[in-house]
Amino acid sequence: MRPIQFSCLVLTLCLSASAEDVKLREQASQLLEIANAVSLPGGLPAFEQTVTFRVYEPDGSVKAGSYTRVSAGATGHRDETTFGDYHSSYVMYGDRVSGRRTASEPPPEVRELRRQLPILLVRFDQSDVIREIREANVSGRPAKCIEFDTLTNGTPVSNELCMDIERGVLLRSHLGDEQIENTDFFRIANLYEPAHIHRYVSGKLRMEINQQMKLIEGALNPNVFSPPSSHWDTVTGCANHRRPVAIFTPQPLPGNKGQEIVDVVVHGYITDKGAVWRPVIDSSPNASLNAEALQLVSTWKFQPLMCNDEPALTDADFILHFQGR
Repeated sequence: MRPIQFSCLVLTLCLSASAEDVKLREQASQLLEIANAVSLPGGLPAFEQTVTFRVYEPDGSVKAGSYTRVSAGATGHRDETTFGDYHSSYVMYGDRVSGRRTASEPPPEVRELRRQLPILLVRFDQSDVIREIREANVSGRPAKCIEFDTLTNGTPVSNELCMDIERGVLLRSHLGDEQIENTDFFRIANLYEPAHIHRYVSGKLRMEINQQMKLIEGALNPNVFSPPSSHWDTVTGCANHRRPVAIFTPQPLPGNKGQEIVDVVVHGYITDKGAVWRPVIDSSPNASLNAEALQLVSTWKFQPLMCNDEPALTDADFILHFQGR
């Protein structure tokens, strides 16, 4: 399963799929393509997005934050994020960018928020095997649910995607130990986006997101694109790009404590040489696995991101699957 990312990249192993019904896969892929088409926000004109979110920590504490984006389409956009002591302002206008933030890297919770907005969309890849498409009721809506397996470390993991029959939108995704529920869709231009997003990990609520988006009529206030810092940097966008491709990404050796799989997520960068740089633990259910995760991911190799036909640096999340550990 390959996520369609708007701000970051998540990389996992892609293994060959076993035999499956060709027509069933064709139908499943068509349902997923429709879900992407009705929610993918790339072609929106000028709009304003307002988001509040709450993060539910494993220790029972709750943290709140906010995010806003004012976009003028291809002309530029302004983002503001607040989460606890962290605050960032970022303005991109034409080929210039200016930003200010209170830490060198955004917190993991903020990166997770950006992964979810305005909706997390996915595509099938060769590691996915479609098993069944069934009709169901999801969040009060008639839906078609795709049941499929993903080969993870040689072991099939059961997953599910549910699409609204009437609108085609993605209502629920259950991928590994993560479940995301999208509800109360609203219309903006010719798209549908969820007003409420709930993210669960191993059945426990971890993030709750409330968002609204509206089109901006008329000319934007020019102050929107005032740089938050004292200088602009010139940036070059990617007229064409190719995502990094995994070459050598070994997973941890399985242990002897059963078939249960836990994931450790490492955040870092893929350099223009294809090496992993500055890896740090993003999330981990077991701190005793962290050192091994960092050591192993440091050996991973990729064909790097290609931007305008040149290799380039990009940030990424790397997922390591520990089985029976």
